[in-house]
Amino acid sequence: MPGRRGAAAAIGAAALLATTAGCGMLGLGGEDEKSDEDRLVEMVNESNRIEAELASAEFRVVEQCLEEQGHTVHDPWMLQPYESPEQESLTEYYPHESFLVEAEEAAEYGFGQWANSPDGWEDPATEDYWAAEEEEYAEDGWEEPDTTDWDALEPEEQYGWYVAYQGQEYAEWQYGTAQDYADMMSGEGEFAEEEVVEGEEFSDGEIEVEEDMEPEPKPGGCQLEMIEALWGEPTLTEDTWEGEGGAEESYSYWTYRPENPTWGDETMWEDIELEYGDKMVDLQTELVDCISARGYEGWEFDQYNSLPVWEFFGTLYYQNASEEEKDMMVGDSDAEIPPIPDTAGSTYEEWKAYEIQTAVDFAECGEETGYADASEKAYAEVHVEAYAAIEQDVYGWQEEMNDAIAKAQELLDA
Repeated sequence: MPGRRGAAAAIGAAALLATTAGCGMLGLGGEDEKSDEDRLVEMVNESNRIEAELASAEFRVVEQCLEEQGHTVHDPWMLQPYESPEQESLTEYYPHESFLVEAEEAAEYGFGQWANSPDGWEDPATEDYWAAEEEEYAEDGWEEPDTTDWDALEPEEQYGWYVAYQGQEYAEWQYGTAQDYADMMSGEGEFAEEEVVEGEEFSDGEIEVEEDMEPEPKPGGCQLEMIEALWGEPTLTEDTWEGEGGAEESYSYWTYRPENPTWGDETMWEDIELEYGDKMVDLQTELVDCISARGYEGWEFDQYNSLPVWEFFGTLYYQNASEEEKDMMVGDSDAEIPPIPDTAGSTYEEWKAYEIQTAVDFAECGEETGYADASEKAYAEVHVEAYAAIEQDVYGWQEEMNDAIAKAQELLDA
């Protein structure tokens, strides 16, 4: 872990990067000149690296505090820093990828929604599909932690660790009392009592259980000691959103560290989608005209600049399922989907064949219109604009986080 000298060097490098942006070595131009996107990708990857190094330093401060109290074995899931895989572009996902898949993949798997259906779970091809998905999206370099030593502890020792880590109130909020936790680990009891409300039943006659979790308490224990030493007092943060029927809903949680600006705020992502949509509006019309000519009527782009294939095929496969299954697997999306045509058939095999043919036809229209290439170009452009707008904020955040890393090292060396 670097001390202040290491932090200062990193800060200097960030400052040099900022002042020579768009220039070659020493700002003189030449072979080493980077594009705006390359420079910003480096900035994002550096922010992710700093984020992981800072989390590791914070966890080491917490571990030191716990070990001073006699807790020498730690829950590895709770103290495991995560570092995002290195990015090659500002975005590793494009809006068109959900409805335009490679021609070969479309012919074999369609959109893959059949593998999420009730009948699909019994389809022998499902195992191969998910194996291919897992191989494609496996996280680089991430491994599950070894929990052997932690698992060997008695439940009361584990619970004592949680109390020392985040305080009694927080441990009870997460796991109940020490006896609740012991019962849970032994499989002999419930994690928490469920309140039965008289007079409220599901349509099938079962009693509905209302679960109202208490708001997150303020962290305590060694975590709070670390927070206060590095950041001061934690802050109670509240997020609000519009819920069902337009009613305002909210969720409160505790924060203590300045958020990485490269994650962007809600307004930033909304602006990205709007700018991208403006660039793609003509091609979106072309694509819809193309698939309509092939017999796919009623498809429209949604607010996320995507065609709602997930919602459409979820409705198709779950049309005969119970309301509970529909709510759980299809959800309550407000996306406008076309009516299911008679040509989709009435059996799982026919539905799957219809999905695959739809994916193939969509892919061919994507090729005819040049949609995917234009989408990648447009999405990259709006991301460059958005990240360039916060560039100086990011370098300031990196400097502040490097100072915190150095401060954590001083605490560990004291």
